[in-house]
Amino acid sequence: MEPDDFRRYAAEFIGTFFLVFFAAGAAMVSAFAPAPAGAVIAGLGSGLVLMIVIWIFANISGGHVNPALSIALWLTGAFPARLIPGYVTAQLAGSAIGGLCLLSAFGRVPGMGANLPDIASGITPLQALEVEFLLSFAMMMVIVLSIAERGIPGKFFAVPIGAIVGLNVMLFGASHGASMNPARAFGPYLANGDWTFYWIYVLGPLAGLLLASIVCRYVFGLPQAPAPDADEQRQT
Repeated sequence: MEPDDFRRYAAEFIGTFFLVFFAAGAAMVSAFAPAPAGAVIAGLGSGLVLMIVIWIFANISGGHVNPALSIALWLTGAFPARLIPGYVTAQLAGSAIGGLCLLSAFGRVPGMGANLPDIASGITPLQALEVEFLLSFAMMMVIVLSIAERGIPGKFFAVPIGAIVGLNVMLFGASHGASMNPARAFGPYLANGDWTFYWIYVLGPLAGLLLASIVCRYVFGLPQAPAPDADEQRQT
């Protein structure tokens, strides 16, 4: 383990905890609000907390807080393989603690803020998977293009990333789940105790982020999402 690895793993753990606690918490609170207001609450909660997490942790760990993002970057040669086990473990552990804290704070609320397809309204698992793939693809394109945009100063690339996630959750969260992140789904599923649809929110983000990463890297020739540092970004 390199000297800075613990700091990176700690950042991913804390960042993912924040993401799950506030994004899933917003989804739980939105269930008590009327339909339009509930979607806005869930979208703002998800988008704003992700923007904040990226802003504060980008210089330490890259602010991934998403196993699918870390794995997609590794598979396309933009992230060091040796960090993958630690990143994924930290992300899932932070998510688990976030979900269990919500369980402690709210009690056993139906769904526990988990990303779920609305089966009752006719949304099928395959439809949810399709939307999850498309939302994840769009999110990854925004991530890479925002970071590559030289006109965006400092850490302001976190703003469009948070905005696309918030918009996706606002429009598709109630119907299709809109996770875009296996770690965002993991903790609430753990607290809920029903893993029936979890596969959707693993497979969809992995496929969507990987394809977008390939398109950005090999079609547009753009740099990838932030790695911990430039030297390690080249170690594959």
